[in-house]
Amino acid sequence: MVDKNNRNDKREKWKKQIMNNLRKESVKNIIARTGDLARSDANVNNTYTVHIKDGKMVKQPTNGKCVVINGKVQG
Repeated sequence: MVDKNNRNDKREKWKKQIMNNLRKESVKNIIARTGDLARSDANVNNTYTVHIKDGKMVKQPTNGKCVVINGKVQG
């Protein structure tokens, strides 16, 4: 009886761990797709994207050359 409860506990822990990993992966996937969508929108509208790279705010036009924006990034 104790062994069966122990197996059920291990199984439940394993299920929770799998679900947490799936959630993390789906969030990473959503973030990556959002960045891709922003780049494609900038390309279509001939504008630029702004993101943080190495602790600095960077403006990246559609030609791909990064320009550092003056000012400090608070984080």
